[in-house]
Amino acid sequence: MDSNPSLDKTNGSDSRCIYFEDIQFFSPNIDMSSWNKNEVNKYFHVLENNPTDCFTVVNLLIPTNREGILCITDSISNEQLICFPLNEIKNLSKGSDTATANYVLLTHGTSSNNEAIDPSSEEPLNMYLTHILRCPTYHGTLRIIDVIRRIITEETGSTATRSGVWEPTSVTLRLHLDIREDDGSSVNFTPVPKEKSELFKMRKSTAKRLFVGVSQLDGRVYLPINGILDVCLGYGRYLSDSELTYLGGEENVTRGEASSNSLNGTSFSTWVTWPSNHNQFSMFDVIGTRDECIFFTVVVRLLIHKLEEPLALRRICRARVYKADEIFWLSLDRKPVIEDYTIKLTESIDENGNLYAGKIQKILNVTAFHPENNQSIVPSVVNQTEDSDNEPLMSGNGIVSREVTDDQLLLEWGHLVTEWHHKVRQSQANGLGVSTNSLRIELLHSGCSGPHISHFGSAFCQRIRRLVSRGIPDALRAEVWQLLSGCPVDESGLMDAYRILITKPCKHDEVIRRDLARTFPAHSFFRDKIGQESLFLVSRAYALYDEEVGYCQGLTFFAAVLLLHMPVEQAFTLLVQVNNNYGVREFFLNDFDGLHMRLYQLDRIIQVKYDYHFEVVNIVKFLCNHKLIRVKQLLKIWKH
Repeated sequence: MDSNPSLDKTNGSDSRCIYFEDIQFFSPNIDMSSWNKNEVNKYFHVLENNPTDCFTVVNLLIPTNREGILCITDSISNEQLICFPLNEIKNLSKGSDTATANYVLLTHGTSSNNEAIDPSSEEPLNMYLTHILRCPTYHGTLRIIDVIRRIITEETGSTATRSGVWEPTSVTLRLHLDIREDDGSSVNFTPVPKEKSELFKMRKSTAKRLFVGVSQLDGRVYLPINGILDVCLGYGRYLSDSELTYLGGEENVTRGEASSNSLNGTSFSTWVTWPSNHNQFSMFDVIGTRDECIFFTVVVRLLIHKLEEPLALRRICRARVYKADEIFWLSLDRKPVIEDYTIKLTESIDENGNLYAGKIQKILNVTAFHPENNQSIVPSVVNQTEDSDNEPLMSGNGIVSREVTDDQLLLEWGHLVTEWHHKVRQSQANGLGVSTNSLRIELLHSGCSGPHISHFGSAFCQRIRRLVSRGIPDALRAEVWQLLSGCPVDESGLMDAYRILITKPCKHDEVIRRDLARTFPAHSFFRDKIGQESLFLVSRAYALYDEEVGYCQGLTFFAAVLLLHMPVEQAFTLLVQVNNNYGVREFFLNDFDGLHMRLYQLDRIIQVKYDYHFEVVNIVKFLCNHKLIRVKQLLKIWKH
């Protein structure tokens, strides 16, 4: 694009401009200079929901000084459509939600020495003119707003803003990696579990797929990814390109919403088949010890619009190999391995010094960094204002960290769980176990950690009690609860029963749905549709399974804690086992006689030290715990 002589003369000594190309432009005959953001956004929605041909594709030229002229020209003919001084802008705003994020509103005044170029008008318009811009990307919208505001607010004669515009800029990309294994159907592939967020737990001799995806986190420039050159994989760390195996990947590319559905949070993704038959990867079929891991390198090479060299993102990963029939519990909120990259780049500048925003000229360097561990749980819905100090917290409040800070504790638990599984298999082979309800209750009253582990010996039971008192790592909680309850690892009967029960009508549906919002209302998972639907399915399945108990309100809290750690089928299975093996179902029988007995016992225990305090402040002991207890404290109670 040639520079405009009229602009050169008007913009003074610094006639350089910032070009934004291929923007859609529309000038409604409405004065929006006094509209607020909500009114502007409503108008954007009208345009978005009622597509018209009123938009023209234009180029936007923003001067680099506040006295300069902003110009809008036709993208094909280069004809000037609108020109006005930058400092006459009165209203500058953008869309405030996802649907309108690419829209920009500009209003400016007209004066005797500044006429809007309008062929149909012979006189200057003595009013505020409104212009709507629709950018190809959200990043372009932010860039236009940022540049105009910075130049308008800069001090006269300042060069700080102008010099910064031409300096190299940077964007941040996030690489998402996931490994998925064949679930036995040769059609569906499920994500493998991880340890400490980075170590993949893989089964030997199992078909796998490597999923990779990219999302742009920030940056003044949108990085246009045209495609993928290939996905490369190598055994080991610090590998050269010649040591990598090229797996392709261009045939499985997805974008936008389809990409996010395939690999959550990505805007561009693909997958490749894991090269199990390749000699270089034979180590992935060798079972290692719990202290051994395998390093492997993944390189994703992306094709960037109008750049000859591909952009390579490299990530070193770890894995541990288990036997082919190993059983893993998968949590509902499992996320892929991620790595962030800061990409420093330059944009195109013509011979007159004009900058073409978003037109990438060269990638200077790529720097990888690991993102900080953000809390995955949404903060409480209770507003933390100055006046809220005395307000009660709703149940389900608080954060449970998944990070294990005591490596020795995790190691001891790992050894114990391995030995525990071995003892369970031996006892099943020998036909040992607890069969009568009276014997279960007797063992529990005697202080046994679980009715199904008494025959493992007192020394082993003491190890369990000692480690439980120190804390169960969140990553192992579902597995340990399963072992404590006596739920078989390969339990399929109850899971099959669950799948049948959820298809049957249930007379308690209306009551269950009414109670969903009362169960841990402060927890983000149960404010979501997925969490409430999971809780509904488990509750109604149990009501159909145990018709004598049916549905009782307290059961939803029990099921909710299980759902925070395991999928719905396993939660139902464990709910049945604990209710039966620990005598919990007796709470809900015979007009709640069992529950009243337990509440009486709780009162007598508290009475020894804290009864006077509760009476003075007029607090009902059980309801206090039920309503206000945080999730972290709740799990501490559960482990005992």
